[in-house]
Amino acid sequence: MSHRAIQPQKKALSATLRIAPSKSVTHRALVAAALASGPSVIADPLDADDTRTTAEGLANLGFRVDFRGARWELEGLDGRVPGGGTIALGDSGTSFRFLTAVAGIGETVSRLDGSPRLRQRPVQELTGALTSLGARIALTPGGGGLPLEAGGGPVRGGSVVLSAGRSSQFTSALLLIGSRLPGGLEVILTPPAVSLPYVEVTVRVLREFGVRIERAGELRWRVAEGGYRGREFRVEGDHSSASYFLAAAAILGGRVRAEGLDPDSAQPDARLQRILPELGCRVRSGPDWVEIEGSGRIRPFDLDLSDAPDLVPTLAVLALFADGPSAMRGVAHLRIKESDRLETLAGNLRRLGREASATEDALLVGSESDRRSEGATIETASDHRMAMAFAIAGLRIPGVTIDDAECVAKSNPDFWRDFSRLTTGS
Repeated sequence: MSHRAIQPQKKALSATLRIAPSKSVTHRALVAAALASGPSVIADPLDADDTRTTAEGLANLGFRVDFRGARWELEGLDGRVPGGGTIALGDSGTSFRFLTAVAGIGETVSRLDGSPRLRQRPVQELTGALTSLGARIALTPGGGGLPLEAGGGPVRGGSVVLSAGRSSQFTSALLLIGSRLPGGLEVILTPPAVSLPYVEVTVRVLREFGVRIERAGELRWRVAEGGYRGREFRVEGDHSSASYFLAAAAILGGRVRAEGLDPDSAQPDARLQRILPELGCRVRSGPDWVEIEGSGRIRPFDLDLSDAPDLVPTLAVLALFADGPSAMRGVAHLRIKESDRLETLAGNLRRLGREASATEDALLVGSESDRRSEGATIETASDHRMAMAFAIAGLRIPGVTIDDAECVAKSNPDFWRDFSRLTTGS
């Protein structure tokens, strides 16, 4: 692990940054392209550990994948999945769920495995739905089911009822393969359902590729059977990656403009531009940019973030500097991410001198009299979002060190370059 000491910033910010491409959209476009007919080009993909895992996993399932700089090329096989590969998932939960579904409709058996942490993460809701459609899935008993084997038998379409209280990725995985099942697919969720905006991201990507998909109710989707052709697909900017830099303007004061962002994106973390005015910031936007202007003063807040859990690390750091106690609720599913994010966040906030506690489904930060802050080494648990969020805290609190600076490569390999530009204004 590589430690990185953060240098405090002594003046208000004035920076314009080009934001990294969306991790969520890149994953979905790769799978859609693989299941299309003929060639596709994914333009401006996020080239990070997780998205490489999905692309290389598709190659191991029998698809041609060529990495050509900012244009990744895939050759779809009109819904055929040869299968038969061994897929190393690393620590990527999205790759785990999406590639399990794709392997499940493979002609021959494929084997999937991942890191010790990924072996603990859930997949049973998805594999249960796939099995009900005839897929052959062999799970490892206990834990999250990895290593697992999938594929080698016919899979039918139809209707599945899915519990979506732990991850929206189960739903997205099924929708991604739905048009390639005989008769198509209907997915019905049982409440509570978390992170539903990510399902809308999946729907939008599929529609751009020509898949016929409709939302038939609040928790119901139908995907029509049918082929679709490959295309050139351009990946939009990532609101999750942008959130740290935009939050920096709130913490330090000044202005930060994030370019390459669609203000009307379906990405859940686009919600930040609606939250920050409530915290005392000014928000402006254009066709492909969002700009935040802050004063360095942050109002306390109490938010339900069940639909945007990846914003919790960013908002936890904002809560560190808020003028009173704050709360982030409805986020029990953060305990089964790259780390137990609720406990990891609470522990690091306490290291920096702010009262914090994790309940079953919430993060509670600060009290009316709790205003002190002090430097500390941030224990990231190799979680990229911990590293990025607490790096921003270090711009205001002297003595902050990130214990695993390299873990940002999971979602934004250029984070530290952009972080430097944030503080220099260049």
